[in-house]
Amino acid sequence: MSVEAKDQIVKYLNDTRFVVLATVNKDQSPVLRSLGSFAADGYTIYFSTQKDSKKVEQIKENPQIVLFFQHENQELSGFVNISVHGTAEALAEPAEIDRATEQLGSRNPRFKERADKGLLQNTAFYKVDARELKVLDFSKGTGADATQVIAV
Repeated sequence: MSVEAKDQIVKYLNDTRFVVLATVNKDQSPVLRSLGSFAADGYTIYFSTQKDSKKVEQIKENPQIVLFFQHENQELSGFVNISVHGTAEALAEPAEIDRATEQLGSRNPRFKERADKGLLQNTAFYKVDARELKVLDFSKGTGADATQVIAV
């Protein structure tokens, strides 16, 4: 894949307003929820959530997740979405948390403000290194022609 194509994908990820996080619960049923606190650093995605949330428990039980990126109000002829498949890793090292905080704060002014005020004590930080990307792009056709699977 060209550097330009990778840069376009990363830009798409970072230009997405909300993402959908897919996990599974204890009986292996899928659970979906939207996240606003995320940032892409290349194909590494950082996100945060409250430490006492169900998603923290679900990721601890099964860290295999999918993040779904899709822009709003797209025309069908140029419709694009990207699924990032990977393993969510809870961050514990201060340097890793600082990196995640920097990435999240650069994307979200409200998050940066909370970080600057020291209001992140109940925040869990995660890093997802993409294992696979699935890019759907209707400008390239439909069905299999529109789908590109990228092993990372």
